[in-house]
Amino acid sequence: MDVTKPPIVVELFTSQGCSSCPPADEILAELSQQKNILALSYSVDYWNYLGWKDTLAQPDCTLRQKKYNKSLGLGGVYTPQMIIQGRHDVIGSRADLVAKLIDQAKITAQATSAPEITFVRRGDMMFLNISANVIWDNAAATIWIIGYDFEKTVSIKKGELAGQIRKYHNVVQSIKRLGSWMGEETRLSLSKEDVGSGKYDAYAVLLQAPQTGPIITAAELK
Repeated sequence: MDVTKPPIVVELFTSQGCSSCPPADEILAELSQQKNILALSYSVDYWNYLGWKDTLAQPDCTLRQKKYNKSLGLGGVYTPQMIIQGRHDVIGSRADLVAKLIDQAKITAQATSAPEITFVRRGDMMFLNISANVIWDNAAATIWIIGYDFEKTVSIKKGELAGQIRKYHNVVQSIKRLGSWMGEETRLSLSKEDVGSGKYDAYAVLLQAPQTGPIITAAELK
């Protein structure tokens, strides 16, 4: 499908080994059903030493969180952490603050001139078009494509959540850099091999300022 109104991007960093994460996972699940919000769940691996190896954890998810913490000037990583539109950090279980920051991000997005993204599928190929933006005078932005699955159910045997069966939504499986954008019109033709090694339920494209900075715009393809 074409995405004409860019969604607000909400990224949750979570872990099956973290007893504080289930409330944040549930908030993420609710956000995943809301219109014009792109909610993504990244499972990190740094709590594996506590006795349970997270079955959904990806090293690239942990790396992305570390890059966010560096760009936002934060200390060490933690879970559950939500990043709103690449700009704001919040404890993922704080529903009130999450909602407030999403509202702020919507206001900022409305006041910002962002390029348009068209992201469509034809047969086995995906086609991405990012419009030109003549007023762009910043450093090269990064084009990311993220493969994710709508839902994963996990029976946790050990650790802080031992004995629980947890559902995770919009679970990130693949993070790949497609290239850079410097304000010019960009057209990309993508095969499934170009965007990851697996078959995913959906894909998200994020156009992001350098050094894992603010999200400029985004689109998804389900």
